[in-house]
Amino acid sequence: MSIEAERNKTGFWFTEDTGPDSRISLKLNSILFSGSSPFQKVDIISTSFGRTLVTDGKTQSCENDEKVYHESLVVPSFLKHGNPKKVFIGGGTFQSNKILTLANSVFIY
Repeated sequence: MSIEAERNKTGFWFTEDTGPDSRISLKLNSILFSGSSPFQKVDIISTSFGRTLVTDGKTQSCENDEKVYHESLVVPSFLKHGNPKKVFIGGGTFQSNKILTLANSVFIY
């Protein structure tokens, strides 16, 4: 069932299958956006984890985990390089920039 179909119910839930024998359900505070792009179904919902981006019924990220999510994208490459001086970040929400600014020796493009 789509998230949009749940909009008018009181105490409605978002349920996502996370594996063959598991699923997670979150109580929805509200549906902030529900629509489609040429490529996928896009929902932005409000839960106890904050604003949450869901594409094709799968959670992508939420406000409460954005720091962990972006650290896992940025830090391994940063550490693997050893001593980067210049970093180019194309697109995004500037969360990666926040993490890289902790390294005072990096110039961010």
